[in-house]
Order: sequence, then structure tokens, then C-alpha cells
Amino acid sequence: MWMKWLAAALCALALVCFPALDLSVSSWFYDPARGFWLADTWPALLIYHGVRYAMWAIGIGLVAALIWAHLSRDERARRAQRPLWFLILVLVLGPQLITHELLKNNWGRPRPEAIAEFGGAGHYVRPGVISDQCEKNCSFTSGHAAAAFYLIAFAWVFPKQRRRWMLVGIIAGSVSGLVRIAQGGHFISDIFFSFWVVWLTATAVAWALNPQPPEADDWAKIRSLKGAADASNPRGKS
Repeated sequence: MWMKWLAAALCALALVCFPALDLSVSSWFYDPARGFWLADTWPALLIYHGVRYAMWAIGIGLVAALIWAHLSRDERARRAQRPLWFLILVLVLGPQLITHELLKNNWGRPRPEAIAEFGGAGHYVRPGVISDQCEKNCSFTSGHAAAAFYLIAFAWVFPKQRRRWMLVGIIAGSVSGLVRIAQGGHFISDIFFSFWVVWLTATAVAWALNPQPPEADDWAKIRSLKGAADASNPRGKS
């Protein structure tokens, strides 16, 4: 585990200490005559809008499933309540409250399209540095990337498919982030920190909720123990 933290710390340090990485990656998609030339292409717009609609669909689906699980008398449905609460909380806290409300609306980091290197009037600000060049919905961190990275949360709910869900989430977040870089909306460092916002949020909520539902065998053991306890302590006796 400590190797993962070390690798993350080194990557973050590199992005903070070497701003040329941000500027270099963004420059791949910028032309002085055309600006960020992929910004309005249909594949970029499809992914840009698709991520937003997908998150709404997932959010509505999770809330509907939670209501059904709460009202249902089926034992399997009731067991799903805690994992559903976990997924909803991670979605609300990570991509929404922390990414949008706390960071994007308060950090003030200008987007690539707004700085002088890419035809704007502002100047580059290192990741993690609070600035006054942007008032709201700024560059740090990426909301679209965080929304796509959110899929890693399912790795905590389905531990047997943990690697698969982590891979799906990382690929989705990376593709969404690459599109936002190509559109001039974010730097690569914004994408990197978006992943860690979601991962840390999921880790914290998982620590608090333990979202993995008990296996069927575990429930059988619980029922047998409960039956034994009821048999040894019939009603009316203390």
C-alpha cells in the first residue's frame, strides 16, 4: 500500500514542480491559428455531454434502487441498502461537493484556454496554488474527469471484480480527461488530482460504511445463530 502512496506523491510532486508538463501536454492540441482545434468536434462533444448525462442517469438510478431496497421485503434487496448508500455518498461528495463546490468554485486556477500561452490573457498557475484569475467553475480540478473516475467506486461494492472496476474507472476518467485537455478546458494535472479526489473520497466513505454486503453463507450463519439464541431464550424468560 505504501508503494501506491509513494508513487502518487511523486507524480503530484512532478506536476507541481515541473509546470512544463502541463503546458507541453496541452500544446499538443493547440494551434495558434485555430486554437484548441478539437474542442468542437463531434467525438469531443459526444464524450463531454455524454459524461454529464451518464452521471445524472447513474445518480437517478441509484436513488431509485435505494428507495426500492428500502420498501422491499426481500432480504437481498435490504442487504443492498448499504452499498447503495455508499455509491450515492461517493457520487455526491467526490465529483460534486468536493470537486465542484469546494475546489472548482474556490481555487481560481485559470483554464488553459484562458492563459497567454494558448491565446488568453491570464498566466499559468501551478496545480494546488490558489489564484484570483478565475471566479467560478475554474480549472482545478476536472469535474468531467472526476465524474468518469467515479466508476472506481464500484470496486468497493464488488470486491471480487475490484481490478476490473478500477480499470474501467481509470480508463473512463482518462478518456474524459484527455477530451477536456484537447478542448482547452483542463491541464493534465487537473485530471490527475481529480482521480485522487474520487479515490480518497471512496476510501473514506468505505471506511465509514463498509459497503460490502455479507455473502449468502454469512447470512445463513447469522440466521442460525439468531435461531439458536431465540431457542435458548424463549419469550417470558430473562
